[in-house]
Amino acid sequence: MHSEIPAVYTDKHGTIQTTIINDSLTLSIELDGYTFSGSTFVFFKPETTLPLPDRFTLGELGQLNDYSLSCRIPVSAWKAGTQVPGFLLFTVDYHEAATRQDPNAPYFDFSFALEGDIIEIGKLSQFEGVFERLEEKLPDNIVIKTCYTCQYSDYSVYGSDIFATMLCFRNVKDQYLKVRNKSEYMDIMDDFDRFVQETYLCEDFTPRTKGTGYRG
Repeated sequence: MHSEIPAVYTDKHGTIQTTIINDSLTLSIELDGYTFSGSTFVFFKPETTLPLPDRFTLGELGQLNDYSLSCRIPVSAWKAGTQVPGFLLFTVDYHEAATRQDPNAPYFDFSFALEGDIIEIGKLSQFEGVFERLEEKLPDNIVIKTCYTCQYSDYSVYGSDIFATMLCFRNVKDQYLKVRNKSEYMDIMDDFDRFVQETYLCEDFTPRTKGTGYRG
C-alpha cells in the first residue's frame, strides 16, 4: 500500500516543499527533480549515479547529509468508534558529524495533531515508544490504530532500527500470544510474517492487551 507524507526539506540553500512516497518498505523523496530513497527518514541515498547539484551534501556512505526534515504522517485515530483525522508530526536534523559525537543522534521532535489540537510528545531517537508516550496524553475515548499499537507486533531481541523494523506475527497469532518470556519469544521470533513500520496499519489489526505477547 502506498501513502503520501507531506514533508518540508531544509538545507543551507533553502526550503523545498515536497511529498515522501511510502510503499510500506521504502521512503522516496523528490528534491529539485532528484529522487532519494531510504527506510528511516535519516538515511536517504540518491537513486541516480549522475553528479548531484552543489546544494546536496552526501555523507561517507553516500547518504544525504546536513539537512532538516519535517513530516506529517497520517495515522489512524478513532474517537468513540468514529475515525478522526490524526497526524504524527516530527522534525529531525540530520548531520553525520553529530552522529559521531552522540551515538543516539539524530533526535526526532515528535508531536501529534488531532482535531485541531497539537499534543507534544517530546524528543526520541527512534519511533519505538512514540505511541506509548502519546497514549498517556490522550483522552480515554481516543484509540490509535497502527502496527505499534497492534497485538501482534514486536521487536527483535537483538534491537531495532530508527524506524520500520517491527516484526509482524499475524501469521502465528496463537503462538505469539502464548509467549511469556524471552526464551519462549526467541523460539518463535524467526517465524514472523514480515517487517512493518510502526505507523503502518493492516486488516489484521487488533488492539494490544497488556500482559500478552513478549512486549507485554
